[in-house]
Amino acid sequence: MFSFLICLALLIGGYFVYGGIVEKTFGPDDRETPAVKINDGVDYVVLPQWKLFMI
Repeated sequence: MFSFLICLALLIGGYFVYGGIVEKTFGPDDRETPAVKINDGVDYVVLPQWKLFMI
């Protein structure tokens, strides 16, 4: 049980450290997504908010 808790703590710590490194390296931007920019109704379609987490 003790080793499980250590592994869980390392996993959570790694998540935050790696997330910080990726955010500094690539960084979020304010560009439009392709679904908004080139919405053609077939290949690029904006999903409703409630469907985003069903995929």
